[in-house]
Amino acid sequence: MIEINSKMIVLAREARGYTQKELAELLGITQGSLSKIEKGIQTPSDEVLSSICEKLEYPITFFEQQDKVYNPELIYFRRRIVIKKKILLRAEATMNIIRMNIERLLSSVEVPEANLLHWDVEEHGTPMEAAQMLRQRWKIPKGRIENLTKIIEDNGILIVPFDFGSEKLDGLSMYTTDNQPIIFVNNKIPGDRLRLTIGHELGHLVMHFGRMIDKIRDVEKEAMGFAAELLVPAKEFVNSIEGFDLRALASQKMYWLVSMGALLFRGKELNLITDNQYRYVWQQMAMLGYKTNEPAELKIPREKPTLLKEIMEMHITNLGYTRNEIANMLNIGLTDLQEYYYSDNLKLRILKA
Repeated sequence: MIEINSKMIVLAREARGYTQKELAELLGITQGSLSKIEKGIQTPSDEVLSSICEKLEYPITFFEQQDKVYNPELIYFRRRIVIKKKILLRAEATMNIIRMNIERLLSSVEVPEANLLHWDVEEHGTPMEAAQMLRQRWKIPKGRIENLTKIIEDNGILIVPFDFGSEKLDGLSMYTTDNQPIIFVNNKIPGDRLRLTIGHELGHLVMHFGRMIDKIRDVEKEAMGFAAELLVPAKEFVNSIEGFDLRALASQKMYWLVSMGALLFRGKELNLITDNQYRYVWQQMAMLGYKTNEPAELKIPREKPTLLKEIMEMHITNLGYTRNEIANMLNIGLTDLQEYYYSDNLKLRILKA
């Protein structure tokens, strides 16, 4: 007898972007009936279950999964921005599904053990000091980080390009049930913003997950301070910057590989310019449209994660899985497999049974 996990029906509905009322209408049942099904009070008939699979485009095995569905607070620290609830629920649900997929994939493939610093700001020191300590731990040389994504993945942290459905969300992070850290990054943001986002989410993983955080603390500011020091160390930036006009900021952008706006803010943060100077340069950038799009000739290439690609490729080339078999293992369809993952000719080591 098929045992359906009602939480998976909710997860599938939210991942497809439907409200409970909208799905009930598609299924031809009352919202009350669907509500009872989603709460586990009522068991769906075979006909309704078949319709749920068809309308939500998930195989029946998806709804048999007994995996834990993470609450939002276990995924990330909510941003102080306004996002439509449906968009947020869809992102949270899809990240849960990908996280469940990754847990299955990692049962057969070994990735580098997560070499992550755990830092209590109230006990150990400032976010800047946390970033300095992590650079030492990971043996990052002085100067700019050429490829932040590669360094992070080399230290066992998965980075997943992701369509959040909103430009307001740049990145979110979580741990799997086996404590595998994952950073989801918006797959549409430019390269300079991408690097800062990855550093920001890394800051959350280092400083905030698994800790009781006082509500008066600004965890977003702390994560941004961590990212700024990781990517643009204060001591080196002070010695390299020769001014804060647009030409100097453009030159510094091409060295540090972060945006002119971020470097301008870094200068203000480090008291290298006055508030008036900061406002003047920012106004210049706004007039030229640089607040949203910095000059095309200063475009920073997007860094490309490879670790998840390696995991997928290992299943295909070394474990003998077909795309169909991977989709079946993950309890998703081929369309979702294509959307979420892709493969490349890279190498990993098989886990021994």
